[in-house]
Amino acid sequence: MKKSAVVGVASGVALAVILLTKKAQSSESPHEREARRAEKRAEMFEKMRAHMESMPEDFPPLVMFNNVAAIRENTDRIRELLEADRSDSEEPETPISA
Repeated sequence: MKKSAVVGVASGVALAVILLTKKAQSSESPHEREARRAEKRAEMFEKMRAHMESMPEDFPPLVMFNNVAAIRENTDRIRELLEADRSDSEEPETPISA
């Protein structure tokens, strides 16, 4: 086996050990990690929104961005209406006797 191959494998193993020990030492719970990631995604979305607002109104990515935002709003409104309708129509079912 060549010396460069042995060094490459050894360095890969060392990196894996370092990553595993760092992960094991992490004091962050999965819930905290997901909250941090969600905050980072929201921050990136706000940066993108600020960048898009500086573009002209007929800029194609801005038009797409606005359409996606409108679709999200409509979807949220539809979900609210469906949940309200579902809670209004939920009645205890009476068994049908034969």
